Amino acid sequence: MARRPDGKAARTERVTFTRPAADRIAKVVRTVEQGDRGAEPLRFERLGGGAGATIRVATFTGVWATGTTHVVNLGAPSGTSTSSTAAAYNAFLPLYAESPVQCLLGKPRPTSEAAWHLLNVNLATLGGFQAGEIQLFGHTTSTGGYVQWYSITTCSTAAA
Repeated sequence: MARRPDGKAARTERVTFTRPAADRIAKVVRTVEQGDRGAEPLRFERLGGGAGATIRVATFTGVWATGTTHVVNLGAPSGTSTSSTAAAYNAFLPLYAESPVQCLLGKPRPTSEAAWHLLNVNLATLGGFQAGEIQLFGHTTSTGGYVQWYSITTCSTAAA
């Protein structure tokens, strides 16, 4: 249980201050009241994680090499019928998509950078994915190492 300044247990009593504490608080209040009314208000950093980040769902098509930026379509906010585009940086995987592929973007805040960053991509939306087949995930050699799905054939061995 919390303790009062005199060392006794604090119950459901009102807060009490010592005379020096009350004088100190009064001095601060008078200083603030006499200060510049046009000054910026006090701001406190958020506890437990800093300033946070913004995360958005987007789509892209075409070639998106690792270490490059690409124009993506940001999803329309709920309740609106419009979407916008933004430049996003890919440090994840070299990707190629013939049709729109959904991805997840992040933007650290506060930041001096304007670019979004690729966080993840729905690999099942990449070309060649077949849900009903056993597939391996690999990369091509003919198109510069972009990731793709490979279908495989299963074999079993029988005792003769």
